[in-house]
Amino acid sequence: MLKEMGYQEKIEWLKPWLVSIIEVVKKDLKQEHLMKDRGFCRRYFLGKGPHQVTSTEMAQAYATDIAAGNVGLGEFIATRWLIKNTDIYDFFSEQLQALNPDFDQLELLDEKLGLKLMEESVKAFGATRTYLFSVLNSVVFSSEIFKELRQLAEMETQKKLQQEEELLVEKNLEGLQKRHQREVQSLKEHNEKQLNGMRKKYLKDTELLKEQIRRLQSEKNG
Repeated sequence: MLKEMGYQEKIEWLKPWLVSIIEVVKKDLKQEHLMKDRGFCRRYFLGKGPHQVTSTEMAQAYATDIAAGNVGLGEFIATRWLIKNTDIYDFFSEQLQALNPDFDQLELLDEKLGLKLMEESVKAFGATRTYLFSVLNSVVFSSEIFKELRQLAEMETQKKLQQEEELLVEKNLEGLQKRHQREVQSLKEHNEKQLNGMRKKYLKDTELLKEQIRRLQSEKNG
């Protein structure tokens, strides 16, 4: 199935994860594409320089351009992502060579073996990386395994997003707590300064009053 799928279709399949894919290869894209293709930048980024463009903006632009027929960009993104994920490539290569030394000629993995390979990869690299690799590298899983793997990847991605949101809330809460502590400390220091000032004034006034009393007593006695 995937062996006949082009990069245009693969990128479309992986659109929910395209931002994370771009995150991995954005340095290559900026240096080897955006720095050279000024027309692309003007068309999609409203005159922004490559260093100013976010991964989300890049993902939107590349998805649009690839969908419009720029298959070369799809191949570039896929190839660079695979190069930066050689650990999972080595794992699949080793496992598939055990089945067939010329594993590129495999048309479809046996369901039981394919499921075992998928589960071992998910355990080692996570569902999302396994799914991205399997699509970009055209692993010959059955449609059923791909369906299950995509569901696992979606669940893993959703869980990660939820964890990131919870972490953000926690960080915001910690920030509020630290801000409150700083404000309390500042108020405490301010109050202490006021109290010290009042104490000094009280002592000074007391000494002046005592001096006046002594002077009055001296005049009375004199």
